[in-house]
Amino acid sequence: MKELLVLGEAELAAGTLRDIGFSKRKGWTTGSVNLHTIVRRRWLPDVTVVEVSQGGGPEFDRVAGALAAKQNTSQAAAFVLMFTSKKWAEKNKIKVLKRFPSPDRVRLYPFSSKEFKKAAVEAIEPNVEVLRAHLSKLQDPEGPRLSELDKMQKVLDTTKDLRSDRGNLSAKLISDLYEIPTTQLARGLGKTKQTLFKTPDGDSVQAGLEYFERIARLRIAMSDADFRKWLRTPNPLLDEKTPLELIFSGKEQVVADLVADMITGRPN
Repeated sequence: MKELLVLGEAELAAGTLRDIGFSKRKGWTTGSVNLHTIVRRRWLPDVTVVEVSQGGGPEFDRVAGALAAKQNTSQAAAFVLMFTSKKWAEKNKIKVLKRFPSPDRVRLYPFSSKEFKKAAVEAIEPNVEVLRAHLSKLQDPEGPRLSELDKMQKVLDTTKDLRSDRGNLSAKLISDLYEIPTTQLARGLGKTKQTLFKTPDGDSVQAGLEYFERIARLRIAMSDADFRKWLRTPNPLLDEKTPLELIFSGKEQVVADLVADMITGRPN
């Protein structure tokens, strides 16, 4: 299922969702959300429609910044359609687009009729279909982006101890290495603690555990104790946040990418 969310104040967002008319469209799931909900998500939906009542200004800047931060780590198409005042759009369009890692998937429009909003979403629907098909060929939609480290056997051997006898990643072994409670890991994976306790190496948790496995590859360059210390140390490459903070705030791909860069000698 493709996903479309309208971001904005409750009444305004609900009205825009009705205007777009995708609620009963086959193959789509829709909803209206606020900025807090978007920030807590692991990634963006296929289409995010933004309509801010003030028509620009600080609130719009906050929304654009939050969406831009999520777009690069999203596993969906992550198109963003933003409706604001004509004057603000003309003045700030370039600045807004520059914030996004994939500006080609961002549209900035002046406030328009409901017919235009619906047409704008319908116009990018084919792009969403093509991009989703392309992404599904590259990887599991819930798994991390592939890196060149996946082809380096020595690096992969570093995390063999995180797998059970049947070859699956184990939530128990990972929680032991990271020294985090299994209940915390369960919340991060969107699972119940009972699920992890009953089948810590279950197939349903493999996509989420892959992030932890990729990050644990850093042990090729340090001891387990130093790795755990690194997880809990504020990092200048992560805006002075600790890797664990980012992992459990839905930005595990950012940490996995940093680890890949550190191992290959190309940190940003």
